[in-house]
Amino acid sequence: MKPKVLKGRIVLRHWDQAAGLTETAQVFSSLDELYAHCLAAADPHLIDRIIIQGEDENGKLRLLSFVFQSITVTSEK
Repeated sequence: MKPKVLKGRIVLRHWDQAAGLTETAQVFSSLDELYAHCLAAADPHLIDRIIIQGEDENGKLRLLSFVFQSITVTSEK
């Protein structure tokens, strides 16, 4: 059996002075959909996490998480 992606989600974060830190999630069912979501992400929404659920070559369920950290540095005058 070939490993396969069953589903997943990409979590975007957005900082707003009034609302604070908010997260939104977008689901995907293929790596092509994940790729499209990543390309569509733009300021001020940052990719925070990607969680992929699938099966390994033995049909066992697997969870793969990618966590990103970003920082914004501004020069103050």
